[in-house]
Amino acid sequence: MTWLFLLACISLIEIEPPVGTQSVNPNPPQAQPAAPIDIVAALETVVADAIARAEPSVVAIHRVKGENPRETLAVRGKSRPQLFDPRVPRSRFSRDGELADQISFDFGSGVVVGTEGQILTAYHVVKGASLLLVRAAERQQFEAEIIAADPRIDLAVIVPVAIAGMPMPKLRPIPLGDSATLRKGSFLVALGNPFNAAQDGKPSASWGILSNIARKVAAEYDEMTMFTRRLSFPNYPTLLQLDSKLNLGMSGGAVINMKGELVGLTTMASSPAGFDAMAGYAIPMDRIGRRAVETLKEGKEIEYGLLGIRAHPANTNRVEEVTPNSPADQGQLQANDEILGVNDIPVTDFDTLILAINSYAPGDEVRLKIRRAGKELIKTANLAKYPVDGDMIATNRPPAWRGIRVDYLSTVSARAAGPPFLEPLSSGVVVSEILDDSPAAKSGLKKFQVIRQVEKSPVANPSQFARAVAGLKGPVTLMTDQGPVTLAE
Repeated sequence: MTWLFLLACISLIEIEPPVGTQSVNPNPPQAQPAAPIDIVAALETVVADAIARAEPSVVAIHRVKGENPRETLAVRGKSRPQLFDPRVPRSRFSRDGELADQISFDFGSGVVVGTEGQILTAYHVVKGASLLLVRAAERQQFEAEIIAADPRIDLAVIVPVAIAGMPMPKLRPIPLGDSATLRKGSFLVALGNPFNAAQDGKPSASWGILSNIARKVAAEYDEMTMFTRRLSFPNYPTLLQLDSKLNLGMSGGAVINMKGELVGLTTMASSPAGFDAMAGYAIPMDRIGRRAVETLKEGKEIEYGLLGIRAHPANTNRVEEVTPNSPADQGQLQANDEILGVNDIPVTDFDTLILAINSYAPGDEVRLKIRRAGKELIKTANLAKYPVDGDMIATNRPPAWRGIRVDYLSTVSARAAGPPFLEPLSSGVVVSEILDDSPAAKSGLKKFQVIRQVEKSPVANPSQFARAVAGLKGPVTLMTDQGPVTLAE
């Protein structure tokens, strides 16, 4: 038995490898390649999951125009026709309302972006509306109103109309992504309301890739009015281009990544002139887009910085002309300077310069990297404010002081001279609004007058004006471009 036991031990020693070593199989089994159907199924699952996460946040928007199609009445605080009987619960609108069964040709899409029911859409989808009807997930249907809109970036935010005693709709906000992380070939899904098909509140999906991250556009067609006319995106000279075909009604819809995050907002108001009319375009959710969304969600005006230079005819980064008294002039920029960067943002042409400047607000100080006569220099400039060329809507506005609101002088001078230029005017603030029956109205102060001093304190921007008038009691004298004006308390 001892001999047999020793033979067994020797056999085990020969079979088992030493501790800490691995046996080497001269003919290891080869890994089986994944079946093509498994690869396709995995991709299909990723896309379907992204759609499932995002589609409850996408809504259909129906626009009703009033007698004056140029007037937008569906704004918080404005009187307008009543769409629904407030005694009818919202949950029944999709079944009882005659309007709910209409097939309209005045429609678009929107995306829920806020916990208080804020819905992001394209400005041209809601422009001119006297009433807005929204269809959302779970067959919810409700009236909505605009709280903020900006024609320069073609974005607007609407919210459900609050009705006493009626529950608010249950809406799920979508998470915001960052379009700056995208690259050509990134998989994207567009969700929206093509041909007003989302009668049940369920959006349609279109899948494809990102064709171009910065497509230059010259907008010429407005799907909502069916008229050909020039639309402009002065604050977004380039858009995302998708290879997905976006049909009528997709404006204001979501462009999502494979995580189900919003990385763009579709717009049919843009297509390169003369070709590619049915390609998909989207306003990117980059630094500018996300700042715009957060501002509009609060009902506030989006304020863009203004440098005050004329673009080179070839759209290069070379300065053609510096306008007198502009931030560029005060920052000592000169004609023929090449702007290489704004803070840490590289600049290669005038489009990238616009995007870089629009990343900052009026009053921000920016560091400009320039090349002059072959030498690189650093200059600084305090930005003015880019004017609104169109019907900007903001329902959450700064409080008036004794019945007046003021704004940057550039909002008047730049519009008069043609954006983005400034007339050589003295510093000050412009009166942008005078409330009826206020001390300002009774003083004789007029809209567009320029206020240069509050008592003996010079003012060059709205912030300085607010500090100058804070805490003042009794009559206050304002020095304007038309002489002194005294406001009673």
